[in-house]
Amino acid sequence: MSNEDKMLQLVLSDNNLSSFYEYNAADYQSVLDALQSDNPVVVAVAKIIRGISGIGLYNGNKKEIYNEVFNYLNQNLL
Repeated sequence: MSNEDKMLQLVLSDNNLSSFYEYNAADYQSVLDALQSDNPVVVAVAKIIRGISGIGLYNGNKKEIYNEVFNYLNQNLL
């Protein structure tokens, strides 16, 4: 299990977050699993973790990560 996957498990295991957004953290063993989720919050968490770890399109650029997650959530939650 990678550090990204461990961070994902730590964040998704938060009881308040999981109960409010209705997901089961055990369903997402890796960041790749979470990125393919139907739950926008799970995907957003995975995008943040992937972005800050320097993997992917934005290579740790916080402003670009913020923009990507903000736009994703606007398109999928509103």
